[in-house]
Amino acid sequence: MLKLPKQLRQELKKPLGQLHESVFSIKESLQKQLKEDKLIISIGDVTSMKLFENNIQPQICIVDNLTKRKPIEHNLNHTENIKYVDNPAGVLTDEFIGLCVKSINEASTENPLIIQVNGEEDLAVLPCVINSPKDAFILYGQPNEGVVLVKVEEAYDKALNYYKQLIKE
Repeated sequence: MLKLPKQLRQELKKPLGQLHESVFSIKESLQKQLKEDKLIISIGDVTSMKLFENNIQPQICIVDNLTKRKPIEHNLNHTENIKYVDNPAGVLTDEFIGLCVKSINEASTENPLIIQVNGEEDLAVLPCVINSPKDAFILYGQPNEGVVLVKVEEAYDKALNYYKQLIKE
């Protein structure tokens, strides 16, 4: 298990990629990504729902049925390929990291999957960035601001640096 140290909390509140007002504002880039069969991962319930509202189906959706720590209902039913994992807030369990890596290697447009987290999925961006192909996109919500588009090739070094600062327990 890897734990988020206090000194890294503020740093990780900053976007790891480009902040956009909405999914709609980057819809064309996302459609091109899918057309070229390149990986898109969405992290968070609202981000995943907004992608589907804009006819963008990520190969991987990582959700926890919460938004701003409050329960949320979504209708992500595009696949029966759903994996369940426990992951408490402020940590990355070995099982969750392993599931992210396995999903990146197995998911495709024809075989999308949902990772349903019991707990919190906020830190998933780190193992996803460092284990995804260089041309992958990862999206997550920035509360009250919009959606962050992480281009793996651009964010890899920063994500790896943060990942190395997590405390092994």
